[in-house]
Amino acid sequence: MKKILFLLVLALAHPGLAANGAEPQPFPYAGEYRLASGGWISIVRTGVVEAMAQPMYIDWESGRLGVLAVSGSDRLVSPPPAKPDAPWQTEVVFRRDDAGQVAGLTIVERGGQPRNAQLMQPWTEEEVTFPSGGITLSGLWLQPAGPGPHPAVVLVHGSGPGTRHQLVPMASFFAHLGLAVLYYDKRGCGGSGGDWKQVDLEELAADAASGARWLRSRAGIDPKRVGLWGISQGGWITPLAAALDPAIAFVINSSGPGTSLRRQDLYMMENMLKANNLPEADVQLALKTFSTLYDYGRGKAQAGELDPLLEKLRNHPVLKEIALPPAAEITPAALYAQQAIGDPAWFFHLDPDRDALAPYRKLRCPLLVTYGKLDITVPVEESARLIGETLRRAGHADFRVEVLPATGHGFARMGEGNPPAPVQPNLISREFFTTIETWLRQHGLCGGAK
Repeated sequence: MKKILFLLVLALAHPGLAANGAEPQPFPYAGEYRLASGGWISIVRTGVVEAMAQPMYIDWESGRLGVLAVSGSDRLVSPPPAKPDAPWQTEVVFRRDDAGQVAGLTIVERGGQPRNAQLMQPWTEEEVTFPSGGITLSGLWLQPAGPGPHPAVVLVHGSGPGTRHQLVPMASFFAHLGLAVLYYDKRGCGGSGGDWKQVDLEELAADAASGARWLRSRAGIDPKRVGLWGISQGGWITPLAAALDPAIAFVINSSGPGTSLRRQDLYMMENMLKANNLPEADVQLALKTFSTLYDYGRGKAQAGELDPLLEKLRNHPVLKEIALPPAAEITPAALYAQQAIGDPAWFFHLDPDRDALAPYRKLRCPLLVTYGKLDITVPVEESARLIGETLRRAGHADFRVEVLPATGHGFARMGEGNPPAPVQPNLISREFFTTIETWLRQHGLCGGAK
């Protein structure tokens, strides 16, 4: 059950990315490759954290993407072969210059014609640090070519751990539009200090706001066009950060719920359990247990209430895989130490009943909210309605809430099913990226616009 939950969450957020726990390997091919048509191929290493990062290609022209595996000298194929002679769908062969450096690639889709692309440097990349609330955060700063002043965006993670590697595809997308991009390791991850497991969303929002403040101080950045983009939990964080810092110029919330943490997490768990064909009584047992767990973590429930429920889970033939130890052994540190990414209860240390709509009542900057209709981790229709109603009541003058029909909890194109799954072969959700790009251009937030 844990494995199923874990793989499902990863598939919804990052298609084709599965965690193998392997140590990161040198990867000389990462970069941006320009096709003769003017389109781009991004070759990246991406994953929730660095140790899980895998090579991936994004063909922005065709919309194809996928995990890559080495299959010979300067040759990578996708999907990764199960055995040496397994068929491939995409082949990428890299070319080197006279000095032996990677200079270009040839990409071939099965049944298609080869396309050549040249390695380019459309932006500079710099390792940076910036302060936030007594700690130091570490990240990468992408600065477009040219004198500027450039618009800029800070990228904000979803729940759980996360390093900059989780956000590489979105960084490439925004940078190709001419925005400077700051994306960083979450507190306690990678090179950043602090501990995300010890703070609530206000501190994470302060981190995002600190990143925006750091960008506004950089030469070549237009301080009046620095905003935030966040995914999932980041969609809770970004409006909160902008409500705290009126200098933030815009917010893009992708898949961030308009409901409480408790409502969202239990909604996700219910859908996942039902996708495993569990009886309704078993589903309700699991939901009651984890809801009581959150109350226990906030001192609103006693061990005597939680332990009988946990005991039922431990004795259940299927639910035992998501059972926890007795209440006396549960602390945030112990709980998270036992969790795989994608397990329930990432929110144990947070206020599960916080008002997710409070920041929207104070928000005044332009706002774009996107949801995928095929997202089973967030109550999409409910969230879209609540955020829209709240903004209208608050008299917000410039917002847009979009529910995208072929998208899920991320940037993959999804197909309907129980549960929905990325289409095969994998494709980016063009509606996701087009919606964001169109909105940015309408607001003068792409490179070159004033």
